[in-house]
Amino acid sequence: SRISTATVLVVLLVITGCARGPLSVFFRREEPAPPVVVSKPPTPTPVPPGTIEEIVVLEEREVRGVSFEPARDLEMIHFEFDESRITEEARIKLEENAEIIKQNPGAIVQIQGHCDERGTNEYNIALGQRRVRATRDYLIKLGVDAGCLVTISYGEESPLDPKHNEEAWAKNRRAQFGTAQQ
Repeated sequence: SRISTATVLVVLLVITGCARGPLSVFFRREEPAPPVVVSKPPTPTPVPPGTIEEIVVLEEREVRGVSFEPARDLEMIHFEFDESRITEEARIKLEENAEIIKQNPGAIVQIQGHCDERGTNEYNIALGQRRVRATRDYLIKLGVDAGCLVTISYGEESPLDPKHNEEAWAKNRRAQFGTAQQ
């Protein structure tokens, strides 16, 4: 009987000793959370070359410090839906614009690309950029000094006509000109 009582006590000690480990987890006090360390914001990631973001940033740098007024003597041109191709009607206007620009050496001319509201903002910024590049390239081909031309794409952000119909959209698909005011 002594062996059985001793055996029972040893077994109980082993069981309660083992139980303390897992049971202690339930009765442990919560540790306070470590303080949150606020660090400086990360430095911006460089914009990959050729992306829409790079185009917009580069254009903003080109015109920084110069304000542009609508060019009274230069006619805007219009584009077909989802196109950046210069139409025959636009070529005639650009030929006239090129002569005016060439007669004013030292003038800085901004070509602004615009779109209608259809399409995403990103797509319209890129489409506006293709339109100003086509316009700029054509003016250079006509003998305008590339150094006097700056470009910017507004996408759909500056409509001439705020209506939501084909007539308004046709007016908004354009390249418009501004001249530097210093």
